Amino acid sequence: MKFSSYTNTALLAARKGAAVLSRYYNSDSLNVEYKGEIDPVTQADRSSQREIIKVIKNTFPQHGILAEEDEINEVGKEYCWIIDPLDGTVNFVHNLPMFCISIGLKFKNEIISGVIYSPIMKEIFVAEKNKGTWLNGKEVRVSETKDAIRALAVTGFPYYVKKDSLRLTRNFTNIMLKTQGVRRLGSAALDMAYVACGRFDFFWEEGLKPWDIAAGILIVEEAGGKISDYSGSCNSTTFKDTILASNGTALHKVILQIINERKL
Repeated sequence: MKFSSYTNTALLAARKGAAVLSRYYNSDSLNVEYKGEIDPVTQADRSSQREIIKVIKNTFPQHGILAEEDEINEVGKEYCWIIDPLDGTVNFVHNLPMFCISIGLKFKNEIISGVIYSPIMKEIFVAEKNKGTWLNGKEVRVSETKDAIRALAVTGFPYYVKKDSLRLTRNFTNIMLKTQGVRRLGSAALDMAYVACGRFDFFWEEGLKPWDIAAGILIVEEAGGKISDYSGSCNSTTFKDTILASNGTALHKVILQIINERKL
C-alpha cells in the first residue's frame, strides 16, 4: 500500500521513538518518576517524545502537537499530531514487552492517519483514511464474532481506580460473566490495535486521554470496527471519557447494554 507523506512521516517518527525505547528497555539506567501515586514516567518517555516531535516538525513545521509528556498542547491548529511516546509505561518499567508508540494525525475534526508500533513484538499497525488497516504490510480486519459468550474482551483500569473501584469492577464483573473471557494488557493503544486485527472482539475503558486512543480509533474503524462512548455516541474525535471499540457487529450494542447495567 502506498501511503501519504503524513503516514510515512508517522512511520519514520515511530521508528525513531522506538529506537529510543529499545535502548532503555530492560536497562539498569532507567530512571522512574511518578506523576501520581501509581502513574510512572521515565526518561525513555520523554526522550522518545522528543525524537518523534523532531521528525514531525522537520517535515511539517506548521502542524500542531498534542503529546502526553511536558504538557505540549497545540490542538488549535488545523493539523494536529496526537502522540503517546510510550503507551504502557508500567509494563515498560517492569520489563514486560506489551508497550508501544501511538501517533495519530487529526485534520480538522477527523483522524486521517494512525500508527501504533510495538517494538519488542516487532509489529507496526498502520491506517490511513479510506485505505484500510495494515499490520506489517498485510491488510487486517476485525473479527466476525456476534455472540457475547463467544467474545474475548480486553480492558484497562484508569489511574483513579482505587477511588471508584466498586463501579469500575462492576463493569468488569458483568462483562466477564457474559463473555468468553477478559484480558488486561496494560496498553490501550495495543488493545485497540488487537481489536482491529481480530485478536480481541472488543475493548472498553474510561479515563483515557486523546493520545491513548487517537491512532487506535482510525486503526479500528479502517479495519471495519466501530467506536463509541458508553452512551453509544459515535463522534469518535471528541475524545470523551469513555470508549468502546468493537468489531462492529451486533456485539457492540450488547456490550453497551451490559456496561450500562446498574447492578450485578
